[in-house]
Amino acid sequence: MMKLLRHTRFWQGLGLLVADGIFFTLTNSSRVVSSLLMLGFLLLVISLYYLYSWLLAAAQLYGLPFSSHRRRLTLFVTGVSACLLALQSIGELSARDGLVLLPLAVVLYIYLGYGRAKFDQ
Repeated sequence: MMKLLRHTRFWQGLGLLVADGIFFTLTNSSRVVSSLLMLGFLLLVISLYYLYSWLLAAAQLYGLPFSSHRRRLTLFVTGVSACLLALQSIGELSARDGLVLLPLAVVLYIYLGYGRAKFDQ
């Protein structure tokens, strides 16, 4: 437990959780200017990044090999989630969009990973 308290990522995550709690409980989305809505969306995307990062770190403890490309995978999953959330928040997300976006995202991730592997050699 003491090792966990020494990590800066723990304190960053805890600060982010407190900021989420304060921001999302004190704002009313129907009465707020659009710049604060964008700030809330950005805060949500950063929170998703930390959540996915922690989930992949926990999966790595169980033997899944994410050590070499965990940050890239976290950024990619966060980006896809942010796109889906943005589409849903403006009322433009349908089941067809999800069925099209997810396979395209997987193909793009594999393509970018392949290109990076070729470049690193």
